[in-house]
Amino acid sequence: MIKIISGNKRSDHPDEIDEMHQLRHRVFHELLQWDVNVEGDWEIDEYDEMNPVYVLSYDGNGRLRGSLRLLPTLGPNMLDDTFPVLLGEKPVIRSAAVWESSRFCIEPDISQDRASNQVTIAAAELMCGVGELAIASGLTHIVTVTDVFLERMFKRMGCPGERIGPPQRIGSVNAVAIAWAVEDALLDRMKQVAAIEGEIIGAALKLEDARAA
Repeated sequence: MIKIISGNKRSDHPDEIDEMHQLRHRVFHELLQWDVNVEGDWEIDEYDEMNPVYVLSYDGNGRLRGSLRLLPTLGPNMLDDTFPVLLGEKPVIRSAAVWESSRFCIEPDISQDRASNQVTIAAAELMCGVGELAIASGLTHIVTVTDVFLERMFKRMGCPGERIGPPQRIGSVNAVAIAWAVEDALLDRMKQVAAIEGEIIGAALKLEDARAA
């Protein structure tokens, strides 16, 4: 199950927001040991103050199993403003038709279970949710900053995308910027790989409407 939360409504969803930041802390700070901002048992940064759209994935028991964050590239975002080196020789991306996905993470207890396909379902559900939001919003591309490990996972999910620039060593991570063209065929392929039927979000939802809700 997917839940969409507007950043400007964080206070209306304290439990979900708390779980999400704790998950990000476990993944990015504890597991991956990235150089991220930590406040108590939360991982949180300045982009969480920019009214993002949060996409949260829950299992059948209501347990949070994954999350990501979406921001328009017309405003501050990680690729253009924190990691422009990953653009290579490409110009900064500022377009109403391009949004950035960031802080993609899956619950470690699930992602380490190599015997099941739960990680595929959780990851694909998040990505398919983004695809549905992007198509409804008329976007042309989704961009992200990730590492080469997650890049390989995206390929296995049927959504390899294209590198914007060459990988760069950032701290302990081989980081790369990826762009996905927003297409019905890509969304259909991801759903087929993960054996997901029907719509993820339900009624068509535009990202700007989600931010204003």
